[in-house]
Amino acid sequence: MEGEYMTKSYRKKKDVEIRCNEILDAVERIYEKGSFESVTMDEIAKEAEFTKQTLYAYFKGKEEIMASIYVRAANNINQMIKSKLDEKELMSGYEKLDLMRIVFTEVAETKPFYTKMISIYQLKDLSEFKNLGIYDEIVTKNANLTRYMSDCIEKGIQDGSIDKNTDVQSGVLFLKALILGAASMAIYNEQYMRQELHLDPLESLRNIFEFSMKAFKNDA
Repeated sequence: MEGEYMTKSYRKKKDVEIRCNEILDAVERIYEKGSFESVTMDEIAKEAEFTKQTLYAYFKGKEEIMASIYVRAANNINQMIKSKLDEKELMSGYEKLDLMRIVFTEVAETKPFYTKMISIYQLKDLSEFKNLGIYDEIVTKNANLTRYMSDCIEKGIQDGSIDKNTDVQSGVLFLKALILGAASMAIYNEQYMRQELHLDPLESLRNIFEFSMKAFKNDA
């Protein structure tokens, strides 16, 4: 009986996961068609081919759906970083840190919605999400990103690939400001950059990342 209960419980959990992913997939399709900011739960339900009542069975509202997209984006980035780490066994702290630049550039090019969610949820006051069931996941994803950055900088200082005078905490803050600021600029000011500055937003983002990462590299 216990094994049967566990099987049913697992099956129910997987069913919930599948339904949630179908809803999030629908949201991503909506974003690809246009702006997501003004979309309603009715429109999300229509795109997902669910009733509005079904949507509320899995999410408390649009805010939780958006937060879930952020968690999905963070998971995607973590997987990309892990995949690149697996490609090369021995990497210096600087090389590992530089993976952030490579991965965030790829995400900006292939998944601009993810970049937008990251720029939003890294800046938000996390206390806003305490009433959401996904609060703990958001806190964990933010903490994981910070920990990865600080671990890379510490390793780089130890192996000599990053300047020994680099302050770890200041380095992490610099990287977060860099990623969020550059990504937000490319996303929210795309039209201005193209029409007024005659710049390609993604190319500019790539150049900013490359230029800024040199601040960490120990060339001595």
